[in-house]
Amino acid sequence: MQVINLDAHRLKMLAPQPPLVLALGFFDGVHQGHQRVIQTAKRIAKQRDLPLAVMTFNRHASQLFKSQTTFRYLNTVAQKSQHMAALQVDRLYITDFNHQFAGLTPTAFIKDYLVGLNAQVVVAGFDYTFGQGGANGMRELAELGAPYFETVTVDRLANQQLKVSSTRIRGLIARGAD
Repeated sequence: MQVINLDAHRLKMLAPQPPLVLALGFFDGVHQGHQRVIQTAKRIAKQRDLPLAVMTFNRHASQLFKSQTTFRYLNTVAQKSQHMAALQVDRLYITDFNHQFAGLTPTAFIKDYLVGLNAQVVVAGFDYTFGQGGANGMRELAELGAPYFETVTVDRLANQQLKVSSTRIRGLIARGAD
């Protein structure tokens, strides 16, 4: 698996990328819901004979905007990379979630990053957000991305009627649950 660290400068310096299928998400913990997103992207990549890429981030948005010092990551970036390799991801983009990136307009994110990486299909979970303040979701991604790529939304995965999420897992760990 190829691991590429991205920021606005490095993105501009990248050689033109071959067409790919791109899964988007923070993927902390690479839990069953995350795996479902990646497996969906992998299936599409295989059907279209394209490489599977994943774009994730080096830090959680809450760490950039809040003074929350007790945020508990489920995986380090290195562990996340190991999980991606085990899931047979061809290319992992680790994007620097900094103030410049967080301030991108939705259109700039799509054109600079998704189109810039030559995504032919973009896959994310139903609750994926992007753009300034995370104010845009999958509907906006599909609308704004339509001229450039196909968008696939992966539905919610639930366990005992509760959404499988990193936030929920963090809460269970904090309470000492198995």
